[in-house]
Amino acid sequence: MLGTARVRALVAGSAMLLFATGCTVDDGGTAATASPTTSAATASPTTSAATVSPSSTATAASPTARELPASLASAKGWLAYSTFIDDEDRIHLSRVDGSQDHQAFTELPGEAIRADFSRNGQLAFEHRPPNDAHNVYISNADGTGARIVAECKLGECEREFPAWSPDGRYLATITALGKPAADGPPPEFAIGIIDLATQRVRLILRHPSHEFQEQLPRWSPDGRMLVFYRWRAAKDQPGESPDAEAAVFTVNVDGTGVKQLTPWKMRCGDPDWSPDGSTIICTTYPPGDFDVGQGDIYTMKPDGSKLRQVTKNGATGPRAGHARFTPDGKAILYVRAATQDWQSPPRHIYALELATAQDIPVLTERDIYTRPALQPTS
Repeated sequence: MLGTARVRALVAGSAMLLFATGCTVDDGGTAATASPTTSAATASPTTSAATVSPSSTATAASPTARELPASLASAKGWLAYSTFIDDEDRIHLSRVDGSQDHQAFTELPGEAIRADFSRNGQLAFEHRPPNDAHNVYISNADGTGARIVAECKLGECEREFPAWSPDGRYLATITALGKPAADGPPPEFAIGIIDLATQRVRLILRHPSHEFQEQLPRWSPDGRMLVFYRWRAAKDQPGESPDAEAAVFTVNVDGTGVKQLTPWKMRCGDPDWSPDGSTIICTTYPPGDFDVGQGDIYTMKPDGSKLRQVTKNGATGPRAGHARFTPDGKAILYVRAATQDWQSPPRHIYALELATAQDIPVLTERDIYTRPALQPTS
């Protein structure tokens, strides 16, 4: 798949011609790329049932001595995150106290990123091999048994940002469709919903790539809706610039009822839905779209009302990004960068306890952490 900065600069160049009519158009910098084998109806992609036998690489992380929020300290599942190993972004699994920290999916070359846990003990992630299409894999929660689902072929489609449905039967992904032109984006983007039982993919919100890009779909707890965000370039500054814009949207899983929740100028993205369905969070200047910016976490109702800022990092930092609710909804896990420059370490994992507003460091042994996700175990 094409890198985010490269795709977005080209998407932005096309979008400039449409911007005046109001047309709309991460992490370490990624974008989506493509699938003509899928259509607005249901399509049957090729699949690979082969199971990979992974190995793992242990690291010398030390258990934390700091006091964690009670709900987090009692967590029994794995905490997944990504970090850089030999200049490649790789998923690691750890306990919340930092023990048993190890690299997962070492059998897969390239990058393995953006982990998401299901409620029934599975893990989905995005794999980016060195010279092949980006695809979605699922595995056991401990990283064993990794296997590809709804496989995309190079030049036909690519999938990113997998997210489990509440019942564990489906994955929502960002899908790029069609063969990219030389130094250009793929012809189309869409949100693809994978039926894991049949490996069939249903596309919603399919549109030309020069309009905007969707990112990070997340399911409502009742499985009826998705929350996601869109990014579009500034009129006179193609690519990732401070004047680009982002906004949070919701949509029914059948593709109807698209609703914008936040204004474009707010530049909020990376949304997540609380486990009880009452709250959506987003973070301003989402990393991957904005290398520099004032990243703060906001909460809102699912209709976009009662928007409230819950971190106040100020004009010079620190910066919040990659916020996710814990499975019990009592805290928000997020990555906290020391300054507003996302590329400048350290970036550590923090927990914001909602009842007390305590902001507590969780994992700090490494210089860089990306996209924490905690496994549900009940």
